[in-house]
Amino acid sequence: MGLTIARLNTEWSRIFPNPPPKSKGAGSEEDLKQLDAVANKEAIAHYREMFSDLKKRGIYLILNLYHWPLPLWVHDPIAVRRGQLDGKNTGWLNHDHVEEFARYAAFIAWKFDDLADEYSTMNEPNVVYGQGFGQTKSGFPPGYLSFTHLAIARRNIIEAHARAYDAIKRVSKKSVGIIYANSAFTPLTESDQKAVEAIETDERWSFFDAIIKGDLDGESRDDLKGRLDWIGVNYYTRLMVQPAGPRYRGIPGYGFACERNSISLAGRPTSDFGWEFYPEGLHDLLIKYWKRYSLPIYVTENGIADEADYQRPYYLVSHVDSVQKAIGEGAKVKGYLHWSLADNYEWASGFSQRFGLIKVDYATKKLYWRPSAFVYREIATNHEITDKIEHLNSVPPIRALHR
Repeated sequence: MGLTIARLNTEWSRIFPNPPPKSKGAGSEEDLKQLDAVANKEAIAHYREMFSDLKKRGIYLILNLYHWPLPLWVHDPIAVRRGQLDGKNTGWLNHDHVEEFARYAAFIAWKFDDLADEYSTMNEPNVVYGQGFGQTKSGFPPGYLSFTHLAIARRNIIEAHARAYDAIKRVSKKSVGIIYANSAFTPLTESDQKAVEAIETDERWSFFDAIIKGDLDGESRDDLKGRLDWIGVNYYTRLMVQPAGPRYRGIPGYGFACERNSISLAGRPTSDFGWEFYPEGLHDLLIKYWKRYSLPIYVTENGIADEADYQRPYYLVSHVDSVQKAIGEGAKVKGYLHWSLADNYEWASGFSQRFGLIKVDYATKKLYWRPSAFVYREIATNHEITDKIEHLNSVPPIRALHR
């Protein structure tokens, strides 16, 4: 397919299925050797085989350390869901796991620094605390509704990133980023711009201000400041907002809040997941991130659930065009990674949503290129949207979609 970059994970629970001995300082030589004595050697060997194969193929590797699963000795989500909030294995509610995550991060960098080109500490940490403690009907663990505990988990996750950043830097000179889940926030009317500014602060800038500027919700924290080398932007669609009560509210019928395989209130098609087709939002995000922080950016996820593969070719070209426009306006976007190369386990939705450029027959494990895979190959091999596929740079025709 002509791809030159990949983002893969190690998983904490595979490397350390059991709790390691007490810390001797994340990233210290003594602690690394102590961790090495108890780490799962089979898992490490398997990861080395995978990553080495990628490097032999000339693939640039971003190694991400955490994409939601946690070892059971760190988090028992069933116990937390039942209200057992004061035990050792309460996940990100337990501040002790900040140090444990930093130890794990240093160990991975120590073991794989010859293969990794860059690191990301976490993928979509805001989903972990936001869905886990705020939007509990989403199906994400632990599913315990508490905004107090959401704030605790958020604060500990921010600190865990910063301590992992420091720990990785003790053993590696590679750059370290974080990957974040984003919506493009748009006002319902022109007079609703204050609602956009408020939700952007709450849902995006407050997190990044903490690890870039050292501003944790108004508290000055030098131990968090400057702990980021690049920003990973995950983007799928928007959220329409307007002022409500003391802050704002989301408006159904747009963005993420649509019916599946329907038409949004803006007259745009929606995906199998019910997410509105809105490529302009990616351009908006990239420009705002660049103007606020001037840090390099990767588009680390961008895609659509579309089993029929009707919308995906349009989605690909129009969103890559949004990236090109942002680059043309000065944003330092270093790469674009589509979600996903192949159909995948989509967390709370299981295998029901098909995001892959490649179709997976789950019964036979056979792989089949969807038409959009050939469109992506055209972009990847030519490093641009060529004349052959320029006609796909639009919102998909709705009449054809709903015959």
